[in-house]
Amino acid sequence: MAGGGCFQSRRGTRAMALMATAMILASCGQAFLSACPQLRSRAGTGNLAGSTGPSARPSHLQPSQVSMAAGEEISMVVGISGLWAQLALALLPTLFIELLVEGEKARPRTRDYVLNSEDQISIQIPFQIGNWEAARQNPDRVWNALCGLLDSSLLRRLQGSLFVLNAASTFVLFYTMILVPQGYPLISLQTLPFTLSSFALGLLLAYRANQATLRYIKARDIWGDMLNISRDLTQMSSQWARYEDFVDFARWVPAFTTCLMCGLRNPEAHDLAQELREAAGSDLSKKGAGAGLSEEEIQLIVNRPKGMLAHHYVTHILRTKIKLMDLPLEQRALMENNITRLINDCGACENIFATPIPVAYSKHTTTFLYLWLFFLPWALEGSLGVGVVFAQQLLSFFLLGIEDIGVQIEQPFDVLPLKKICFKISNEGQIVRSNFAPLEEAARVSRNLGLKQADPVPA
Repeated sequence: MAGGGCFQSRRGTRAMALMATAMILASCGQAFLSACPQLRSRAGTGNLAGSTGPSARPSHLQPSQVSMAAGEEISMVVGISGLWAQLALALLPTLFIELLVEGEKARPRTRDYVLNSEDQISIQIPFQIGNWEAARQNPDRVWNALCGLLDSSLLRRLQGSLFVLNAASTFVLFYTMILVPQGYPLISLQTLPFTLSSFALGLLLAYRANQATLRYIKARDIWGDMLNISRDLTQMSSQWARYEDFVDFARWVPAFTTCLMCGLRNPEAHDLAQELREAAGSDLSKKGAGAGLSEEEIQLIVNRPKGMLAHHYVTHILRTKIKLMDLPLEQRALMENNITRLINDCGACENIFATPIPVAYSKHTTTFLYLWLFFLPWALEGSLGVGVVFAQQLLSFFLLGIEDIGVQIEQPFDVLPLKKICFKISNEGQIVRSNFAPLEEAARVSRNLGLKQADPVPA
């Protein structure tokens, strides 16, 4: 409910901002008409309103003078109408973006989104064969990318910034086209400073995006490593431990990544106890070896010692269970090494989570980018006219988009499909536990077949 209230509040804010802009422009236009002596005098006699009757025509003017005055009057009215038409055109990007955003909100949601993002930050989907084929299909991939801009959540995230920059460029047009002819000083910036600074701005944005991407890739590699370790631990215990010890140990393996996922995300995004229940596998109704942790075991994790993280508690339990298996030293050392690797991966995730890209660097890049875009219309208006609005909006969308994408993936654990990875670990573990006897029998049958096909040992 709170999220819905915030959403309605932001929609109301945008509507009020649009109304305020229209009122400001109307007030400035009225002030311009009042400040112009010629328009004021003609407005007082009704000429500006289009009155051409005998009462509005001075008796001492000749017909030719009347025609000239009427022509000047019409030209002035047309000129004023043209100015306001251009100013209205300058606000077209804001209205167009608002229509696109409302359309994007209305479309059905088919993906998972980050908590408290108002469905603006989607969680990455794991790619399958069809996704890769579509991603490299020419020329469809180009059209899909271009059409995707119209319903992209990125546009929603940038809407507020684009509106402010659109208002700034509209004010530049209003100042140059209406206030300057009334005697206000002409303000114009040279393009050279923007040209020189664009290289530094590009380097800042590229470095910011690259560092965020490296964090994203590192986090995905870490979780891929934990997936492989979980598979390895399940298989090791199935081959080396007693059957009952194997089943007991394998049920706890998915609990580690499940607890770590909950620890790296907003506590409101996941209920730890429910996630642990779902960590049993794809079939939650299975009993015996295919079942997950019991409710008592789940409560052990939930009610762990105060100050101990859930995933640290699970690694301690796993080590203890390995010790109780009474394995030979070499086998125990290999399994213990896997637990050590899980702890190392856990620490790497905690380091990424707790250490952002230097905050001063991020703030400086954002400030530089916004001020660069804010003052850009003063340099381009002289050569582009009303086109400066559209040029600024395009530049703003792409540059702010690069910066925003870097911000969203800087904390990669919100956007990575961690739940899918956890499901894969738990589902594969459930399959091995439920089909232990058939898997062992298949291996024995395969061995016998191989012995039959082998050449006899020479005497």
